[in-house]
Amino acid sequence: MIPIYKPFFTKENLKYAHDAIDSGWVSSQGEFLDYSKNEIKKIFGDSKVILTNNGTTATHLLAIALKYKHPNVNKIIVPNNVYVAAWNSFLFDKNYELVPIDSNLDTWNMDTSKIDDLVDENTAILAVHNIGNVIDVPLLQSKFPKTIILEDNCEGFLGKYGDNYTGTKSFASSISFFGNKTITSGEGGAFITNDEELFEYINVVKNQGQSYKKFIHNVLGYNYRMTNIQAAILYGQLKDINVIVDKKQKIFDLYRKQLSNVEGISLQKEEPNTTHSKWMFGIRFPNFNILDKKEIELFLFESGIDTRPMFYDINSHEYLSKIKNETINSRILQSQCLILPSFPDLTDGQIMYICDKIKRFLKVKK
Repeated sequence: MIPIYKPFFTKENLKYAHDAIDSGWVSSQGEFLDYSKNEIKKIFGDSKVILTNNGTTATHLLAIALKYKHPNVNKIIVPNNVYVAAWNSFLFDKNYELVPIDSNLDTWNMDTSKIDDLVDENTAILAVHNIGNVIDVPLLQSKFPKTIILEDNCEGFLGKYGDNYTGTKSFASSISFFGNKTITSGEGGAFITNDEELFEYINVVKNQGQSYKKFIHNVLGYNYRMTNIQAAILYGQLKDINVIVDKKQKIFDLYRKQLSNVEGISLQKEEPNTTHSKWMFGIRFPNFNILDKKEIELFLFESGIDTRPMFYDINSHEYLSKIKNETINSRILQSQCLILPSFPDLTDGQIMYICDKIKRFLKVKK
């Protein structure tokens, strides 16, 4: 079976994890936390970096940060077809009302043209780079200069808007280093901000509210700390980042070459002035219904190819089913989009095999 994803591990980049274990520092203290933080700073420049135990906790810190700096904000404009962690992170403390926006059929991101009449002084925007396709956050900021914009950058990490990496031009952003992400620590994440005061506050919150005096806690906090072992795995990945990014670029290039001109297939379109993060490669069958998509999923599975569906709309989840929103486009995408194997060591031969099977299916279906 060709899996949908597996991380890029080598003996060399796992050496650091063994070093962390041998050091005895296996919990939330140790040298690899600083090593990884410094490597991430090389990517993000002047931004402040806080490592966390996963991407969801990093995104929850966005909600906490927003409440700390902008307590008047109680509504969050969100996409209506993303992974649930983006929504849950703003619902944990019951401070926020979600305002979902339907998808754009070309980009698969939220349709930002539908935001205009929803923005006021009590509303913030959560930009989620769906499947790694980047929303132009600086453009959004120019359009809504008085509105706070946050980024769930869990899938967009290493993408760009203009010459800047995603996560660098918003109020704050979150990253995931889950096992299926381009750069992984197994679990793990990061909170990014350019605000020094906010950085200091969130650094306390993620560490049980610990003050500078041992065992004195000044604020309600959480244990959202990354372990030294996680950081050591992450450090090995970050040292290989150019190799991994190059591999992912070649995978996307070959998929595009093989599928961009195939009748019955459309590809995710990038916004002008943005660069896809190359996390997952997805295709859309614009003439399919949900039964057609299930048929090709089964066909590919029986051919030894693992695939993944597009994220479901927000009302598909029972606990979110009463949230009012428009779901037409997100349900179209759910019934027509398929995510293909995209892991760094995917070979040219495997990609050709996957594309050939898809083309054969379409030929028979026609």
